[in-house]
Amino acid sequence: MQQSCTRCASAYDVTDEDLLFYDRVSPVFGGKKFAVPPPDHCPDCRQQRRLAWRNERTLYSRECGLCQRKIVSVYASSSPFPVYCITCWWSDKWDPKSYGVDYDPARPFLDQWKELRDRVPQLAIMNDEGLESENSEYCYDISRAKNCYRVIGSWYIQDCLYSLNVNRVRNIVDCNTVSLDCELVYESIDCQRLYHCAYLKDSENCSDCFFGYDLRGCKDCFCCFGLRQKQFCIWNEQLTEEEYRKRFDQQMLGSHQFVQETRKQFDQWILPFPRRYANLLNCEDCVGNNLFNCKSVLGYSAYNSEYSKFIDRSDGPKNCYDLIQTGGGEWCCDCVTPDNSYMTLFSTWCWKGKYILLSDNCHTSEHLLGCISMKRSKYCILNKEYSPEEYEQLAGQILQSLIDSREWNGLLPIRLSPFGYNESAALEYYPLTKEETLARGWYWRDELPYTTGKETVQMDTVPDSIAEVQDPILDHVLACEVCGKNFKLMSAELAFYRQMPVPLPRSCFDCRHLNRFHRKNPTHLWDRTCAKCDKAIQTTFNPDRPEIVYCERCYLETVY
Repeated sequence: MQQSCTRCASAYDVTDEDLLFYDRVSPVFGGKKFAVPPPDHCPDCRQQRRLAWRNERTLYSRECGLCQRKIVSVYASSSPFPVYCITCWWSDKWDPKSYGVDYDPARPFLDQWKELRDRVPQLAIMNDEGLESENSEYCYDISRAKNCYRVIGSWYIQDCLYSLNVNRVRNIVDCNTVSLDCELVYESIDCQRLYHCAYLKDSENCSDCFFGYDLRGCKDCFCCFGLRQKQFCIWNEQLTEEEYRKRFDQQMLGSHQFVQETRKQFDQWILPFPRRYANLLNCEDCVGNNLFNCKSVLGYSAYNSEYSKFIDRSDGPKNCYDLIQTGGGEWCCDCVTPDNSYMTLFSTWCWKGKYILLSDNCHTSEHLLGCISMKRSKYCILNKEYSPEEYEQLAGQILQSLIDSREWNGLLPIRLSPFGYNESAALEYYPLTKEETLARGWYWRDELPYTTGKETVQMDTVPDSIAEVQDPILDHVLACEVCGKNFKLMSAELAFYRQMPVPLPRSCFDCRHLNRFHRKNPTHLWDRTCAKCDKAIQTTFNPDRPEIVYCERCYLETVY
């Protein structure tokens, strides 16, 4: 069945398999099934809607609304609702049910939901600092972390900085989707099981490799493409260990100028090499890119998933559709981060829950509809508790009203997001101007928390080589060479740069993240044919791009 997106008018398919899933997750109240309809947004617009509910990199300093201590939050002080620190939010000093209201059938349900959301205290930032994480309060959407800073969407990590979607790793800096037993890795993308590597992409089981694309089981390689089980190679040339050591020692990896020139040279050198249509490792019946240990999945940058579609940046979801950045969910649909949840629909930030509908920031709860900031609760609607029988009756009434008004069709709309579009992750995937954003009825935040013109040293006076950088650099304020925003270095990252060695960054955390983001393939599939055998393939390589793309069989016949 082909649908037309109500947002962008693009065509997309809804398969019989999809219809079976929507039927399976459709809630039942009072013996009546309230069918989840096929989505009226295309996959891209659905993803944009989810991303608009994630403020991943804009942090504010403010006071906890309960204990008044200084805290870090993703919510600006001008947000309408109170914001509590993690300790206060999880405490028994307040009761989210005290904010509960009766449902008014004469008014739109989503209007009542927003009024409730604007009164109920929110958790300052999504992490478990002080619970299962330690010294990681500046991280967003993390769990089981230790000594981490500005890491996003990750768990089981230690001593990591400025990275996104890195899981089960330690000593990782400036990486995107580098996971599973990695250690001492810098500026790498879509890799797993690396040790002491930098500037790698789509690589696995490598150590002491620098500047590489699609390396497997390699050691001591520099500027190489497509190698398998190789050691002592430079520019794909096999050398003896003595030759390699001599030539590698001449590479000035701690020099900013050398790294920039080498990256440009490497990017140009690999253009004639054919690319594999997708980076799929230990996968069965999968479509997408950067999938690891998955079965029957359509998605991107996901691990250990089964029977799921339209997922991105996830670890372990099973039988789920339309998720962003989550772990361990089952039978969830169109949600933002429903970690370890079951049968959760159209909700954001609901962890360890069951049968949650149209709710936000609710944890360890069951049978909720339209709730905000609930914890350890059952059978609540708009934060008011009911008996199971009353809940069944009223929930059915509300869902019927949403069906009648055509609002039972997916995640809460972007207009209800507490974040400005320019604060959210949606901006980097789907760029819009302020004027375009406002024309769609969405919010744009004019004042963002950064400074310019406060630098105390000019970047052109910073030594080119990390070997020449002295500790007093930590006392200075720098300015990003790309956007002009001010930033400072931390002692932990300076120690990491020296250990690798790699040069000091010349751009801020945001610009470095965006540079990595644009080096990744987009989360969109195109139909094209293998450049060698003409087999039909689905790939994240846009046909307008210059790379040569092969199907799996043809690519494996060409790797070295």
